[in-house]
Amino acid sequence: MTDQNHVIGLNLSKLRERHELTQERFAGYLGISRVTLTQYETGARNIPTGIIEAAAAFFGIDDFDLYEEGAAMTVNTAFAFRADALNEEDLKEIAGFRKIVKNFLQMQRAQQHHEGSAA
Repeated sequence: MTDQNHVIGLNLSKLRERHELTQERFAGYLGISRVTLTQYETGARNIPTGIIEAAAAFFGIDDFDLYEEGAAMTVNTAFAFRADALNEEDLKEIAGFRKIVKNFLQMQRAQQHHEGSAA
């Protein structure tokens, strides 16, 4: 077990709980078993990059946010509905939408920075 696995796992666990998702539901979204998710959340197992990317997309955050200790408490995520009423396909749609929003906001910030630099 590496410290990095523990940090990522703890962030995944806290974010999942913050969004009122069961391990079963979140594991289904990620395409893994609940047991595997438990191993990731406890840091007992290396987390593949694809899982980190999928989790970050779902929460609408950058992948690297999951590597930061305590990131689950500082990242701004929002759910306007109860996650327990959603199926895995709904969760995939939400993740896709959040990715679009995240990319749009990053493009806006880059444009504002570019315009500020040009002035």
